[in-house]
Amino acid sequence: MNINARYFGMITYEEEDVVTIPDGLFGFEHFTRFLPLPFEKDTDSMISFQSLEDEDLAFILMNPFRLFPDYAPALSPADLKQLGDPNEEDISYYVISVIRENVADSTLNLKAPLAINAPKRQGKQVILEHNYPFRQPLADTTKMKEG
Repeated sequence: MNINARYFGMITYEEEDVVTIPDGLFGFEHFTRFLPLPFEKDTDSMISFQSLEDEDLAFILMNPFRLFPDYAPALSPADLKQLGDPNEEDISYYVISVIRENVADSTLNLKAPLAINAPKRQGKQVILEHNYPFRQPLADTTKMKEG
């Protein structure tokens, strides 16, 4: 299959590459099928999460552990059940970033990460109980605001 990806142009993908988000992302509930496309080969530090239902819709996701090694998301039993009760090591976490023209103004949403059951290729955006910020400045990757 082919898609004209927002940041990559025309690409070919296989159905097994698709990640399904049954409830969609907050504010984008009608979009449930995405293709993760890494910006750099062999790393998930930063990926484009390309909607397969709207070629113009792509989110920039970042691996929070590469920026904040102490980041410790904990899913509720209900969230785990919706993800198919995966083992903890089967869950990948990504945070949605808002990249501004002035990169210093860019932010990461550490409060509501995307949790993906990697073997099932199914995910859910969750709201963590921990007091992580919704708008963590990307420029401040040396510490997290906790409270």
